[in-house]
Amino acid sequence: MKTQTSDILRHLKQGRRLTQKEAINEYGAYRLASIIYSLRKKGYNIESQDVDVPTRYKKLDGSPKTASIVEYKLNN
Repeated sequence: MKTQTSDILRHLKQGRRLTQKEAINEYGAYRLASIIYSLRKKGYNIESQDVDVPTRYKKLDGSPKTASIVEYKLNN
């Protein structure tokens, strides 16, 4: 049976990284952290890495403000 979890696992098995925004856009998965948690409980070695990304907002000096997001990848 095809599920969000199976789609996300396939995505990670392909060696691709995944963020919450990508999970929403590609799989309609609004609770990626929960899916990652259940995959880890099943024994998958999934690494999470904090990544700073620019936002649409600017600091006083004109440089972009950043937000920290989490990116997941499967370790073999």
